Amino acid sequence: MEPLQYTSLAQMFFANCDREDFAGWFHRKSDGWEHFSGTRLKRETQFLALAFKKQGLSAGESIGIVANSSPEWIMADVACQLNQARVVPLFPNISTENFIYQCDDASVQVLLLYRLSDLSPSICALMPRFKAVICIDPESEIPPNGCYWADLIKEGEKLSKLPESSLWLNQQMISLDPDDVFSILYTSGSTGTPKGVELTHRNMLTQIFAIKRDFITMFRSTDVCLVVLPVAHAFERMTVYFYTLNGAKVYFADSPKHIPECIREISPTVMTVVPRILERLYENMTVASEKIHGLQKFIFEKAIIYAKKHNPLGNRGLVARVYDKLVYSKMRKVMGGRFRLVISGGGALNKTICQFLLNVGFDVCEGYGLTECSPVVSVNKPGEARPGSVGLPLTHLQVKIAEHSEVLVKGSSVFKGYRNRPDLNSEIFTEDGFFRTGDQGYFDRDGYLYLTGRLKELLKTSTGKYVSPNPIELELSRHLLIEQALVIANDRKFASALIFLNPVNAKRFLQRTGKNFSLEKALKSKRIYESINRYIDRVNTKLNHWEQIRKWTLLGDELTVESGLLTPTLKIRRSVAEARFQAEIEKMYED
Repeated sequence: MEPLQYTSLAQMFFANCDREDFAGWFHRKSDGWEHFSGTRLKRETQFLALAFKKQGLSAGESIGIVANSSPEWIMADVACQLNQARVVPLFPNISTENFIYQCDDASVQVLLLYRLSDLSPSICALMPRFKAVICIDPESEIPPNGCYWADLIKEGEKLSKLPESSLWLNQQMISLDPDDVFSILYTSGSTGTPKGVELTHRNMLTQIFAIKRDFITMFRSTDVCLVVLPVAHAFERMTVYFYTLNGAKVYFADSPKHIPECIREISPTVMTVVPRILERLYENMTVASEKIHGLQKFIFEKAIIYAKKHNPLGNRGLVARVYDKLVYSKMRKVMGGRFRLVISGGGALNKTICQFLLNVGFDVCEGYGLTECSPVVSVNKPGEARPGSVGLPLTHLQVKIAEHSEVLVKGSSVFKGYRNRPDLNSEIFTEDGFFRTGDQGYFDRDGYLYLTGRLKELLKTSTGKYVSPNPIELELSRHLLIEQALVIANDRKFASALIFLNPVNAKRFLQRTGKNFSLEKALKSKRIYESINRYIDRVNTKLNHWEQIRKWTLLGDELTVESGLLTPTLKIRRSVAEARFQAEIEKMYED
């Protein structure tokens, strides 16, 4: 087991707040960016820890957090650790059943919200069950057992003046053990009962320092880092702690909807994203041709084609340099002009889009991980990225391919098991201690990992043949008119697909403006149907006959977290989509 520089995340956090070169954090508000200096972060987090203690939070209990990414989120995380309690990230669109299950399973006693109205009425009715409900928004309604964040900080400041408070804070810090659980993160619950992933300080600290060691030239203390993903997920949460360790400036976006504005305002150098954000970026870049004409339009479109097809690891000749000067440099300028690193995780990135962005000059490094692994398993390095691959495993991990091409992982950043699930814990580890990821993949001769599917999502047709939907869905979504695809095959005679139309590209394809474009007409367009159908026919030539898409249905429903069709990491909820579009699915299987 590797030696640790710190015994807890809290200790690492406070040590870096005291650094003279620590740039602090910034949070976007309606009137500008609010600065949280190292001194402020340290003092207010300690005040918060004392206030949590006064609220009755005990060791072994949990705080549930339902809020967007913000400095307050991480401050609450650290304050909770000082009380030897655990943070349980929750989401506004969670079902009442799952909300109750997770709060009971993790012993959630205190709830931290941005505002009460973010919750559904059925969940709001559950507020009396908690010792305290804390609202960050000073204009939010609060329940009888509620209080405001600002008032809690003031209460903690008063408590800090008591002589025993300083002693208590020091004792709590010293008593934290690397193997204490600091957070319980539940799976999305799209299928079956949510599983609580228990992560320890050792898990996360090992991960953070492994990345620092393996990618020592990848990050700089002068970086300007933009946080747009939910810190409720292990990926962005680990990233914020990592940025803090490096002393970089951290900017928290107020909403994912405002990413373009945030980029223009701060010109970031580093950002972590999920594939869907890069897909939107790609669409915005390629749609620019609609506003130009003549020779300029011709050059632009040729540059787009080149970026999509050229090997980014190959030699950059005269043509590439010309395109860079005339087209790509302007694209980078629109994105702030300083991006040197974009890390993509949380799902497979379209190979064409990855290749395009690399050629344009955005160093996109795609990686792979799971919450159970804190979360990174592998990642591409800057300048060495291989589109389609998820990179090289971190050096502190043992990663191997087992039976049925399953990816197995072992190391100090891998969790010990699911909370209160001995039935699962006896199955998910091999006899020699490797975690069964459930993902399928292979290594190339240079050690780069490629993912090919997911064991648990194998679909079995009524004829007994197995279909792995993930690689087929990813291939289908490479078509610009297809937002996402969902393969249907379980207990069916043949494979079919639900195809979600990309409205932005549909408008371009039909050469329509906002005024005369109709989604209803687009769904009935013969041109759109034939384009998608031709592409599906090409995809089918690469598949076994039992995997081929025999029928498909085009849908115009919006894919959002709010609609319930996407998980918080922007993946389709298979069971929800199949239930919602049951009539459309059944129609495809009518004789």
